[in-house]
Amino acid sequence: MGFEWLRRRLRTHLAEQANAGAGQGIRHATDFVVYALVGAVVGGLVAVVEWVAIEWLLHDAEDAPRWLLAAMPGVGLAVAAVFLRWGRTDASTSDDYIKAFHGESSLPPSDLKGKLPAAIATLGSGGALGLEGPAVHLGATIGRFTGSRLPRYDGPRHRALLAAGAAAGVSAVFKAPATGVLFALESPYRRDLARHALLPSLVASAAAYLVFVPLTNDDPLLRFRMIDETSTSEIIGALVIGLLGGLAARGTAQLFGKAKRLTTRWSPLVRIPVAAIVLGAAVLLSLELVDESVTFGPGAEKAVDIVLDPQWGFWVIASLLVLRLIATSATLAGGGVGGLFIPLVVVGILLGRLVEIVADEQSAGLFSAIGLAAVLGAAYRTPLAAVMFVAETTGRAEFVIPALVATAVSQVAMGDGSVSSGQLDERKGRLERQLGRPVSAVTERDALVVSPDDRLADVIDRLGGDMRLPALPVAMPNGTCELLVLNDVAPAFFELGDQACVRDVLRNIPPVAEDALATEAARVMATYSTAAVAVVDASGKPVGIATTESIAGLADMDL
Repeated sequence: MGFEWLRRRLRTHLAEQANAGAGQGIRHATDFVVYALVGAVVGGLVAVVEWVAIEWLLHDAEDAPRWLLAAMPGVGLAVAAVFLRWGRTDASTSDDYIKAFHGESSLPPSDLKGKLPAAIATLGSGGALGLEGPAVHLGATIGRFTGSRLPRYDGPRHRALLAAGAAAGVSAVFKAPATGVLFALESPYRRDLARHALLPSLVASAAAYLVFVPLTNDDPLLRFRMIDETSTSEIIGALVIGLLGGLAARGTAQLFGKAKRLTTRWSPLVRIPVAAIVLGAAVLLSLELVDESVTFGPGAEKAVDIVLDPQWGFWVIASLLVLRLIATSATLAGGGVGGLFIPLVVVGILLGRLVEIVADEQSAGLFSAIGLAAVLGAAYRTPLAAVMFVAETTGRAEFVIPALVATAVSQVAMGDGSVSSGQLDERKGRLERQLGRPVSAVTERDALVVSPDDRLADVIDRLGGDMRLPALPVAMPNGTCELLVLNDVAPAFFELGDQACVRDVLRNIPPVAEDALATEAARVMATYSTAAVAVVDASGKPVGIATTESIAGLADMDL
């Protein structure tokens, strides 16, 4: 009898395990389908945007007369400003992905109606930015939207879909799936990886590439010549370029940051005409120097052609580098919509060629590729993505070792800065992240606000048995705010009877402003040995309660 019972229990257990395993397998298969669909949709949409902005508008415009080339970027900025105003959004793109990853932005799909047309206007008219910024924003928005419609993809899984969409955007626009994965994982942090998003990013990035390439082509983005085996002199050159690249990336990040800030300080009626004049002058000077509009549009392929041509000397390349920095800064200051990935690539290519000329090396493109990795990896704080970008877009494996050396050095020279806003140094634990949030984000706003003359019996009646919060804010007649700790209510009834008032038991615990950090609320709680603190707005009016549970985020956890 006992043996039969044991056998039945074992059979039932095995059946339950098999069903659980089958269910888990189905969930994993569903996840792969979701990641792949996100990548495929992003790849297809990026192909459409690239065809309109680059293949149709920009490439056709490059055959226009010089005066028209000089005028077009300014016109594009004006059109972009109209679309941004219509869409009630701003010009930020890849920065929005990083902020959304850390919960600081919601990436509403409605922003796309303004950003995408503005990006097409900026890039299609010759603005000195890249398509990768809009591609990342588009991909991240699709990933986030998909996650918001699927209940299983909340919390870290939601961020994983967000990163998968961003990876798909980079993969498609550069035809570089591994670069897309690494950029999506590295860019949210300066010294860490968003490793939980690896699998979704791999699947989405591959799907985006497989959709994008048949719709466009699989030509390498950068065409450098083959070189012999890496020599000692090239490693020394990589060390020098790494140092210079890190310093250049630091200065470039500061320059681009100041240019972005001008969009909030100057009126569009001032900054757009000024930017248009600067961009037009940059186009004309570039044409005068090399008969190529290196400052017109993304410009990476043109920069490669220039550095591979030995007729252009040090001062010509240096002039183009300065003009390119000025053009990109003017496009940013004018409110243009686009990415900084390709502008950094161009800066790195030209910088590497300058070192190559000084070292009296042949213009094979090695030093330019090394400079590309050094500047890009340092400015974005994405060293692995930068080296992989070199490998995938040039098709030259022999560039990888010196690029790794240069990128490692450039990270040190870069310091703590970054061209991206919203990046964190490292991943933090849940409690660390919560303590770094503003108090307004951890406030229980449905807390009952009482006055000092309210009877405690009436307060309990108004709560209706809801004792979820450990304390209530007390609005004082003089405009200050104190605290009623509910654990003090029962002793007051025993001592004073049913006529006890809030005034009899309130505690003089200072409130915390809602724009302060949660660490300040935690400090007050520790100082006064309480599990809650009142939260007030700028006028001192109580708006709710911050508790130990709300700060720790326990209310949001499925326990």
